[in-house]
Amino acid sequence: MRLSEWVKLVEELKEKGYKVIHVSALRSMTGLGDASLNVALWRLQRLGLVHRVARGWVCLGKCEVWEVVRTAFPSGYISMEWALHYHEIIDQPSHVVTVVWLGKPRKVKSHVYTFELHKISKKLYFGFDTGKMIAEPEKALLDTIYLRGYVPPELNLDLLDLEKLVRYAERFPRKTKISIKSLSLY
Repeated sequence: MRLSEWVKLVEELKEKGYKVIHVSALRSMTGLGDASLNVALWRLQRLGLVHRVARGWVCLGKCEVWEVVRTAFPSGYISMEWALHYHEIIDQPSHVVTVVWLGKPRKVKSHVYTFELHKISKKLYFGFDTGKMIAEPEKALLDTIYLRGYVPPELNLDLLDLEKLVRYAERFPRKTKISIKSLSLY
């Protein structure tokens, strides 16, 4: 395929609403082999038309991290440190996108993002915005305590809905509830 054909294909996919697409779909659409497709994607990336955002996944143009999570990790939502910083509960930015999901734990790296995926039970799979796939601040704090085993330092507790935090904590194991009580919220 020539560059003009690639540009046309990318634009058509974007018009259809695709932001993130798997390379196997591109391989199927173009009929290219792995080596030729990799060269083409490398060239498109240099031109800024696509970005490799996770193993096997390509972003068509610029896209938000939640768009990658929704497509590449469909049962996942952004949580823990990344979500806490997003909601300004912690000041320290996270360079790793922490994702909670129903799949196996793993780490996925690309030139754009590093995703750290943590498994959570279906019982604790709640408390996130299904549009942007990001945990509510209270749920992000609980996920952090539950999965990391500690309370992050320097929390901006005044930005949390304390009633919601306590209500959500009731679904978590005893150890997490104890950690929440130790925050001296009242």
